[in-house]
Amino acid sequence: MRMAMKTLWWNWKKSVHKINMVISFVLMGITYVTAVMPVALYFKFKGTQLLDRGKSSADTYWKAKEEPLSQDIRRSQRMY
Repeated sequence: MRMAMKTLWWNWKKSVHKINMVISFVLMGITYVTAVMPVALYFKFKGTQLLDRGKSSADTYWKAKEEPLSQDIRRSQRMY
């Protein structure tokens, strides 16, 4: 009896897992079609580039590190 119940339980879990995979695929598809795709099409037809920040007047954004004036051994012995 115990083995039959265990087999029935494992078969139930397998079938529910397959059903769950179908449901998640359908729900993700519906979410994509109703939420992501309209926004993507809107920006595609409008021609807006969301990640385009434009050209700036600066040649580089690199900031040179200011070295301290004292370069002695005590500075290298300090941890912080």
